[in-house]
Amino acid sequence: MEIFIDKYGGSSITSHEDVKRIKNICDDDKRRRIVVVSAPGKRYSYDNKVTDLLIELAKAENLRRGELFKSIIERFKFIASKTSQELISGLEKLLDEKISKSIISGEAYLDRLKAFGEEASARVVAEINNFYYIDPRELFLVSSEFGNAKILPESGEMIRKKLGSLLEKTNQIFVIPGFFGSTDKKEIATFSRGGSDLTGSYIASSLNATLYENFTDREGIFSANPDIIENPHKIDELTFDEMRDLSYSGFGIFHQEAVIPVQKARVPIHVRSTRDYPKNGTYIVVDRILNSKNPIIGIAYRDKFCSFNVTNPGLNDRVGIIADVLTEFKKRKISIEHVATGIDDISVIMNQTQFKGGLLNSVINGIYELMNNEGKVGFTDNLGCLVVAGKGLKGNRGIAGQIQKELSDDGINIRFMSQGEQERCIIYGINSEDGKKAVRCIYERYLI
Repeated sequence: MEIFIDKYGGSSITSHEDVKRIKNICDDDKRRRIVVVSAPGKRYSYDNKVTDLLIELAKAENLRRGELFKSIIERFKFIASKTSQELISGLEKLLDEKISKSIISGEAYLDRLKAFGEEASARVVAEINNFYYIDPRELFLVSSEFGNAKILPESGEMIRKKLGSLLEKTNQIFVIPGFFGSTDKKEIATFSRGGSDLTGSYIASSLNATLYENFTDREGIFSANPDIIENPHKIDELTFDEMRDLSYSGFGIFHQEAVIPVQKARVPIHVRSTRDYPKNGTYIVVDRILNSKNPIIGIAYRDKFCSFNVTNPGLNDRVGIIADVLTEFKKRKISIEHVATGIDDISVIMNQTQFKGGLLNSVINGIYELMNNEGKVGFTDNLGCLVVAGKGLKGNRGIAGQIQKELSDDGINIRFMSQGEQERCIIYGINSEDGKKAVRCIYERYLI
C-alpha cells in the first residue's frame, strides 16, 4: 500500500483557512492518509506560539493563569471559527484538567501542559476536516526524560498494529498530534522542541511509507540561513547525510533527530511550503547525482559553544587520557560535541548553555585532580561552529585548505577544525563575533 505521511508545522496551522488548506492538499492525492500536526505557531512577528503560552501557564502564579488560559483557548477559537461550541468547550475542559491534575514531578506537569497544544490542534483539524483523531499515546512508548523523551523500540510495533489495521479497513484520513508519547507509567512526556518532525518521521519509517512530506512556511531548504544571506538559493535535492549534517549544525527547518528513522528505512522526505502548494520544495534522498562544479551543498552555523583545553608535557604518553577527560563530563551529564587533539593537548568542545551554577568550576577542578594538579586547563567561551557540508567534499583534495585560506583572508581566526573519516562535512571553530561574516565569505566563494 502506498501512503504519504504529512506533517504540518505550527506556521501551517494559524487560521481556519490554514486548516481547510490541509484538507485540500490531502484530497489532491489519495495516498495522503496520515497527518501529523504541531501546536499553532505565530500569526505575525510579535505573536506568541501556543507552546510558549503553555510553558508560561505552567509556571505562572494564580493571578496570571486565568489570563493565559483565556489567551490559549482564544487561539483555538480563532482557528476553529464557526465550528461547534461543543469542540471549544471540550478543549476548555481538557486544559482545565491538565492544570488541575496533581503530579509530583514538576517536569511531568510541564510536559502534560505543553502537549495540550498539539492535542488541541489535532482535535480542531479532525473536527473541521472530518479526519479521524488518534491519540499518540496509543502509538508511542517513550522514556521518562521529560522535555527530551526518546521513542522506545516497542513503538514501531504499536504503530503497525494500530495504524496498519485502520489503513486497511477504511479510506479515512487520520490526524495525530506530534511532539509527545506515553511513558510506561502512563505519563505524558514530550520530545525536544520541534519534536513533531520526529513523530511524523517515526510513523513514516514504521509503516515503510512512500513519502514523508514536511509542510512548513518555507518553500524548502536553503543553502544558507536566510537571516544571514539575503535570498539564498533553494536546494532541490540533498542526501540524508547532508541533511543530518546541516540540521544538526543549525538548520532549524527540520529537527536533527527526525532524519534518522526515515534514513534507516530509506523513506524520502519532501520539505515544502503549505501556502505554495503544489510547488515542489526540497527532496531528501538516499543519494543524488553530484555536480562536480559544486562540491558544497550548504553552510550552517551555530554559536554558544565553549571549549576546555587540556595541556601538559607528555600528555600523549598517558594511556587512556582522552577517555579519562571525557569521563569528567559524562559523570556530570554534560553532552560533548567535538574533540580535537594535538601534541600533548586535548580540546573538548560543547554547548556552553549547559553550564549553570558552579558546574564550570567543578569540571575544571575535576580535570586538574585527574592530572594530579599538573599542566593547565584553559577555558574558552563564545565560540561558533561553521559547518560546510556536501558529498562533493569526499576525496576533494585541498578544499579544506582553500576554505581555511578564504576565511583567513577575511580576517577570521580558526580556533579548531574537524573532519571525520567519511569527509561528509568540515567543521571550523571560530569566534562567535565572526559567525555571520564567515557564512557570507564561504557562500560568496562557493555557492553563488
